Amino acid sequence: MRPEPRSELRDLPRAIHGGDAPPGVLDFSTGVSPLPPPRAILDAVRTADVTRYPHPTARPLCEAIAAQQRLDPDCVVAGAGSVELIWALARAFGGPGRRVAFVAPAFGEYAQAARASGAEVMAGDVTVECDLLFAARPGNPLGDVPVLDRARASLVVVDEAYQPLSPLAPVAPSESRAVLRSLTKVFALPGLRLGYLLASPTVAAAVRASLPPWNVSQPAIAAGLAALAEPVEPVRAAVDRLRARLVARLAVIGVTPRAAFASFVVVDVGDARSFTASMLAAGIRVRDCTSFGLPSLVRLGVRGDEDQERLVAAWPSRSPR
Repeated sequence: MRPEPRSELRDLPRAIHGGDAPPGVLDFSTGVSPLPPPRAILDAVRTADVTRYPHPTARPLCEAIAAQQRLDPDCVVAGAGSVELIWALARAFGGPGRRVAFVAPAFGEYAQAARASGAEVMAGDVTVECDLLFAARPGNPLGDVPVLDRARASLVVVDEAYQPLSPLAPVAPSESRAVLRSLTKVFALPGLRLGYLLASPTVAAAVRASLPPWNVSQPAIAAGLAALAEPVEPVRAAVDRLRARLVARLAVIGVTPRAAFASFVVVDVGDARSFTASMLAAGIRVRDCTSFGLPSLVRLGVRGDEDQERLVAAWPSRSPR
């Protein structure tokens, strides 16, 4: 007998993401902070004891996050990036016979995780009736802010991956609302993979049960503990200044962004695929928003001044401005 995977996994394509620039290509396709990681976090990673197993549920980190958030430690779940927690949420609250929705346009892993769970998947807004709803705040890629009190889902997951880089105040978890946070985007550590979930004890327990033990490594736990002591405001202020300078540079060549928020600038270029290919040929990777259902838009991550100058210099003269 030949082994057969579940039907929802047999032909499940990978979601499309930024951050995959080839070596030597300047990468504008992600929203990771362009500032260098804080030295204290890097030191914590380097000195972590990798000869010992980490705590099975990263309890020391969860306790520190809980103390900072004034929550019970049982309300915190740590993950190898917020994506791991998205998939765990879909396993715990999706599945066959359930409906999982996301506020569109959206990060591709919401639908990916929901489909893999066997749930019915729907794109829409917060008013969709469902068992589980993912809503990014601010939204990706356009920076929109969902009106959460209109939600009609049994459980709303508010993804605040880019909240630290925006002026939005964080939201709090409740019985029907869980909150996803990332510790790597704001401190430029995407390769470390570290995020956490704030939720009711019941929701947190179900998510924790959907994860394997030791999912967060010793270096990641050490980095997370160090990151909690690092101020976010200076990073946000620096990113704000760089974003404003990128918008100003684009204005000089006649380009007006469709949106500019947190660590992103979104531009209408008419044909995103053609534009993306042209920029890649010039050694620059930008994020084609076709996979978001926005085929005329590209997303530009905020980078340093020298990189911004290269981007503007390579901008195709034939693109809409």
